[in-house]
Amino acid sequence: MSRSRKTYSRRAAKRPGYLRPLAVAAVGTAVIITTAVIGMKGKRQETSDMQYVQTAAEEQTKEEKEKTLPKLQAGIADLTGLTVSQAEETLKQAYDWNMIVSDGTEQVSVPDVTSAWTDQVINDMKAGKLPWEGVLEPDYASAEEAFRSFAEKLSGQWNKKPIDSQVESYDKASGVYTYTKEKYGRSLNQEELVQDMMEALRSGNLKEEIVADFTDEAPSRTQKQAKEQYKVIGTFTTKTTDNKNRNQNIRLAAEAIDGTVLKPGEEFSFNTATGNRTSEKGYQPAGAYKNGVLIEEPGGGVCQVSTTLYHAIIGSGFKTTERNAHSYAPTYVEFGQDAMVSFDGYAGPDLKFVNSGKAAVVIRASLSGKDLKMSIVGLPVLEEGVQVKIRSEKVRDVAAAEPVYEENPTLPAGVEKTIESGKDGSVWKSYRILMKNGEVLKEEPLHNSTYKAKTAVIQRNSSAVPEETAPQETAPSQSGGESLPEAETPSMTVESPEHTTVPESIPAPTKAPDVSENSAQEPKGPGVE
Repeated sequence: MSRSRKTYSRRAAKRPGYLRPLAVAAVGTAVIITTAVIGMKGKRQETSDMQYVQTAAEEQTKEEKEKTLPKLQAGIADLTGLTVSQAEETLKQAYDWNMIVSDGTEQVSVPDVTSAWTDQVINDMKAGKLPWEGVLEPDYASAEEAFRSFAEKLSGQWNKKPIDSQVESYDKASGVYTYTKEKYGRSLNQEELVQDMMEALRSGNLKEEIVADFTDEAPSRTQKQAKEQYKVIGTFTTKTTDNKNRNQNIRLAAEAIDGTVLKPGEEFSFNTATGNRTSEKGYQPAGAYKNGVLIEEPGGGVCQVSTTLYHAIIGSGFKTTERNAHSYAPTYVEFGQDAMVSFDGYAGPDLKFVNSGKAAVVIRASLSGKDLKMSIVGLPVLEEGVQVKIRSEKVRDVAAAEPVYEENPTLPAGVEKTIESGKDGSVWKSYRILMKNGEVLKEEPLHNSTYKAKTAVIQRNSSAVPEETAPQETAPSQSGGESLPEAETPSMTVESPEHTTVPESIPAPTKAPDVSENSAQEPKGPGVE
């Protein structure tokens, strides 16, 4: 190019003849014309020079593009003997990416790890930065790193954990438990997949479908094993009274709860399980405390069901997420160990707990005669041999207020009649105790309970006082349990001579029936009969 420009300059220097005719022209106007002509000639000469330089540059670029590559290998693409434009097209075709990985049902595109490299090679060829001979290769180390990251993401998408068999339902009519079918899991062999993708890259099989390989993972519990391992893990029994209405309410609440299946992580709600206890559902009027006042309302007595279940929950190793004490301590369980519920169809104090185990559980409930029994059937939550007890201690008494006197003119003059006996309240603190082989492993606070004091109500006729005071007449006491006369006060039944809230020892494991989903004739499983 420099040689041409010099030649062009020498030729331009030999053209002074263009100025000679103008030298003999007239002075004045002729001089102006001569100047203009000279200017035009100069511009033409400059334009001609520029056009010549541009044409020379285009010829050089064309020459370089048409220059062939003597011996150049770029990955799987042989560029020997090709021009730059031909090499560009060849390289793009060789690395036309469409690699796919499949798990047998789902296909996923593998990210292109060569596009940046091919673009760089093409740009360097056009700029003349590449050697015209030699071997160029992709960055296989970076490609392998990208494949490994891709395989790790695929494992999160395709890996499946094995599913153990667990109880699925309980048929109260047949007494049959059904269990889910176990399922195998799988784990992606990531390193094997990475090497398969690298092999495809090196061999140029960039449109290949690679089928991923997995390792099967067996479940830890089959359906047969679940039937053998399920047992009663917590149970508690209390005794009811002779009050028919109250027992009817207890029976309905127990039936509503019986057979409830609670999966791992699910929360049980007593109020949700029973719903609103209304007369439309068959609940009868019975004594119950509402805002500290003894009333007759449908559903009175169901707190004995929630309290009995509460002990079965604690004995199983679970912890409650909601528990409430009564306003006044009931007599069917030790002080500080009751669980009060109330529900108006929208809200109210509840008894709740979460299944913190790894398998579903079944809540069983029954009322047989005066025996109210609540049980939880499942897989052990506690370590083998570990038992849970509740220990409660009184913190202080709450003194009752002075008696309330009511005038009753129908009474003999000077006679007093006790309508309701006074009683001090109390505050209790309860502890959850874990024991094994008679030794305490752990003791932790469980909850506090505060029971109100009862003010005595006494009727009298103070209008006239005789010289000799007539003997005081006292009506039968109505204090004590939830709302029941002393003659009907329920009691607690425990499997322990020490009268503790839970059995001294968990009953021997009772195996669930070995039944199939279609068998209704086999014996009943564990739980409450």
